[in-house]
Amino acid sequence: MARNYIKEWSGIFMGLNPTIDQYLLSTCLFIIDEFDEQYRDLERTQLKKIADEKFNEMDICVRVGYPFKQMAHYTVGDSGNRTKSKVNNDIDIDSKDFKIEVKYLKNWRSASGTSSASKNWIVYQEDFDWLLQEISEGKKGKRAFIIGWFNCVERFSQLIQLGEGNGSKPLASERKLCYFPFLRKMTVPTYTTDLVYNYNSAYKPLPVNLIGEADQELDCYFLGNEKDVFHFAIYF
Repeated sequence: MARNYIKEWSGIFMGLNPTIDQYLLSTCLFIIDEFDEQYRDLERTQLKKIADEKFNEMDICVRVGYPFKQMAHYTVGDSGNRTKSKVNNDIDIDSKDFKIEVKYLKNWRSASGTSSASKNWIVYQEDFDWLLQEISEGKKGKRAFIIGWFNCVERFSQLIQLGEGNGSKPLASERKLCYFPFLRKMTVPTYTTDLVYNYNSAYKPLPVNLIGEADQELDCYFLGNEKDVFHFAIYF
């Protein structure tokens, strides 16, 4: 259970000045426990309906920011330039100089009855670019990008666009896959349908090795196991 990791880390961090990822680790594990308690007995189709219709990005933001109480300022959905010059982040903790971007993965159903990822890849790329820029300017340990999703579909690629092109079975984009070190390729060449979770990499800091970025310091935590109702990826 996620709470076992919380106990272990609480002793490690006691007496230290925690970085943003250390705060978010315990917070996200508690959120996973919350959803496990609430939805663990549901069939996958029931959970999928709840994920798509009952929850949105603000629900996840509020849960992530809740432990910070009145220190947290929310600006979810505020407009602005999604680059290094952006002035708004989903969650700001000014007293700690923490800034957090949050994305929630879900599907929307078209008029034809097909399910698609709710956001285009560019939305995630912009947040990754923002985080890389902030880290390059000395904000490592102060900035984070969180992606959360319900574990209710067979493949991660059903929730986020990981292909080189359109279609039901595109080749996976190596440029996009770099951001997800917790995914395992089952075949070569790799189609998006050939990607599965590597649960052995969960709860460990994973380097994100980007194509063309030799000196970047981007890391990732993948939180969740096969039986967990909810998963997180924390980038910092």
